[in-house]
Amino acid sequence: STLMRSSAASDVYKRQPYYDSLVAKLVVYGQDREEALARGRRALDEFVIEGIETTIAFHRRVLDNAMFCSGDVTTDFIETQMGDVL
Repeated sequence: STLMRSSAASDVYKRQPYYDSLVAKLVVYGQDREEALARGRRALDEFVIEGIETTIAFHRRVLDNAMFCSGDVTTDFIETQMGDVL
């Protein structure tokens, strides 16, 4: 498989009033960076979490960022390149 989703949540999961903000984790990989990015985009486009706010749209924008796609990033990427969406 090229996708791993790790979560304690399910279709009938009811979020408690005090919850861990990490509801699910998504990991994708591919033969190369381009394939992994494409799989990540597709997975995020198909990922559905209802009832709470998520960072899915933010992560989708990261995967569309040309600098990120090229791999030309450093640890300050989010702050310097994605600050407009924070």
